[in-house]
This record gives sequence, C-alpha cells and structure tokens, in this order.
Amino acid sequence: MDKIPINVKTWFESLPDSVYNLYEGSFLMGGTTLFENTLNQLLMSNFKLWGYEDDARRKDVPDSVIAGLKRKIDKENQNRNDIIDNIDALFQEDIINYLKKTNDSLPLNSETPGSIFDRLTILALRTYNLEKEIAREDAAKAHIDRCKTMLEKVRERSCDLVKCLDILLDDYYSGRKRLKSYKQHKLYNDPELNPSLRKA
Repeated sequence: MDKIPINVKTWFESLPDSVYNLYEGSFLMGGTTLFENTLNQLLMSNFKLWGYEDDARRKDVPDSVIAGLKRKIDKENQNRNDIIDNIDALFQEDIINYLKKTNDSLPLNSETPGSIFDRLTILALRTYNLEKEIAREDAAKAHIDRCKTMLEKVRERSCDLVKCLDILLDDYYSGRKRLKSYKQHKLYNDPELNPSLRKA
C-alpha cells in the first residue's frame, strides 16, 4: 500500500515513544511530511486535553480554577476538531490527486480517517497512563488487576482500529470508497451561533 502517504502500522508503533516524550517534555512537533506534522498536532492536542480533564476533576482547588480549565478544554477541543478536519481534507486532496478522478457514486464511510487517528491517539494516552498505574508500588492488588484488564482491552481495541484504518485507506486509494471532508460545524464556540454567548 505504498500509494498511501503514511504507513499506519509504523505510525502506530511509534506512538508509545511519542507519548512518553510528551510526558517527559522532549517531544518534537515537526514531522517529515505534512501528514506526520498534522498527526503530531493531533497527538499534542489530545495530550493537552488529557491534562486539562484530569485537573478539572480536582476537589482541592477553587471553582474559579475549574472554570478556567473548562474554558481551556473548550478552546483546545475546538483546535482538536479543526485538526481532525484538516487530516480528512489532506487525505481527500491526496486521494483525488492519486486517482486522477472522482466518482460520486462510490459508497461513503461513516467514520473518517481523521476521527480514527483521533481515537488512536487517545487510546495511546490511555495505554501510557494505565501502564503507569500498573507500575505503582503503593497501589492495591485489586487496583492493579483492574488496570491490567482495562489495558488488555485498550490494546485490543487499538489493534482493531489500526486494521480498520488500514482497510479504509486502501479502499479509498483503490477507488472502492470515496472520502468527503466535512467541517464539524461546532456551534457552541461561535458568538454568532450560540444564543447564550449572544446574551453575554
């Protein structure tokens, strides 16, 4: 499947190191291609959201801190959705350039490549954090066993998604399916579309 601009299996196998580097503060954003760079942006966005979501559940800080975190989550979630849209737009353009034609009669897929890449980056973060929980020396055996069970399912799901993504991309580049890139049109962050923001 050399026609596909990114090797999904190789990218997926590199995720653990990328996630580790993110937590260590040594992650390098740049990629060798526009696809890789955009996927790095997606991973970084989900990494930020993971931290914000963790902190937003704290009970030992004032409500004003939580409110600030919620605003950060809203802003970063919009950025994340924009990156997913960008990934789909990149693939759509590349597929059209590769096939040299479009066929509007081909079937669509309900989930786009961008959304699957998004889920895989989140699962990579979940894998890292579950592994950390399992390695805790102060955790009870029941907690560790529960995390091990969860980790097994997360890894299984990740592998299944990689296979699904590989098949989907091959279908696109072989002309068996067509990709339509949609903007997700989030309304709540737009002052002109959110009635609550218009009142403020």
